[in-house]
Amino acid sequence: MALPIDNPLPAEGDGAVKRLTGSVLRLIAILVVIGIALAALDRFLAKTESAEVRNSARNSYLAGMRLLDAGKASQAVDSLRTAHALVRENVDYELALITALMNAGQIADADPLMDDALQRAPNDGQTNLIAGRLAAKKGNAIQAESYYHRAIYGEWPQNSTSRRLAAHMELIDFLSSKSQQQELLAELISLQAEAPADATLQPRLARLFLTAGSPGRAAGVYQALVAKNPGDREALAGLGEAELENGQYREAHTAFFRAFVQNPNDSSIRARLELLNTVTTLDPTPRQLPTAEKYRRSLRILEMARASLAQCPAGGDGARLLAEADAVTTQKAPVRITNELAEDALAVAEKLWRARLKTCGPATPPEEPLRLIMEKLAAA
Repeated sequence: MALPIDNPLPAEGDGAVKRLTGSVLRLIAILVVIGIALAALDRFLAKTESAEVRNSARNSYLAGMRLLDAGKASQAVDSLRTAHALVRENVDYELALITALMNAGQIADADPLMDDALQRAPNDGQTNLIAGRLAAKKGNAIQAESYYHRAIYGEWPQNSTSRRLAAHMELIDFLSSKSQQQELLAELISLQAEAPADATLQPRLARLFLTAGSPGRAAGVYQALVAKNPGDREALAGLGEAELENGQYREAHTAFFRAFVQNPNDSSIRARLELLNTVTTLDPTPRQLPTAEKYRRSLRILEMARASLAQCPAGGDGARLLAEADAVTTQKAPVRITNELAEDALAVAEKLWRARLKTCGPATPPEEPLRLIMEKLAAA
């Protein structure tokens, strides 16, 4: 009869298995530790390499910006291109490179970068501001104005109010440089509504209103400045200029004279007072002016307009207008002078002046008294 076998393996065989299992587990543990250590080392090396790359990019960026600020755009391009190549996701590096390329005249290289930046951040204020500058550099005024507006109303992470104001002023300066008076006036009115409390902005705003052909608005801003500081000579002179352009000669004289009192040695103020005296003696519009004096002044204005047009090539309508002026100025003095005679002479003078501007462009400094009078008559 066979005996039952309770333990088929010998005792020492069981211990060997246990020892082998322990060795395997220890080896696995060691390998895991080594793997973790290697992974940690890889991450450390990657971070170290990334930090070195970013530091190198930062140094290249700072070097490029120093050159760019010094007006050396062509030299700045290489450093900024390196910074952008090392860290492509950095928007500041990309926009700085676009600016350097633009200032260096490398528009073809700047365009694709600009398109990429706009695609990634279409509402970013700074990106659209750079796009506006690039469009202006390319001579695309409509596109530039559009990008400037997107910059003004775009997203600015920091100092949004001051950055939007700066972008608005850049658009205004651009429109002023292009002599786009209607667009300029619209932006100035918008800016005045948005930033009425900015005292440093007001003098510049007033001067720009004059540039935009709105002396009435300029006078309003200058009047507010003078009310706050009656001794502000620049504001008084500006007010005088605005009132002179607006045809308000008495108010202009008051402002210029107050500015003159502040500094009697200012030759420019003295020259404006002399101009004002000349214009005042020509002005045919005062309500209490006798009819005979109005007629005399009207003839004088007509003679000045004729002489101004005669200095230009006077073919076609010009020759006919000169003949029409001669017919008025050489006719025998009427027995009875009427207001209608004066108005007729002024009407001919206005036609000559319009022809003069069309033929020869803006008035010259010697023609300034005539220009002021003609503009006042046209606005009446």
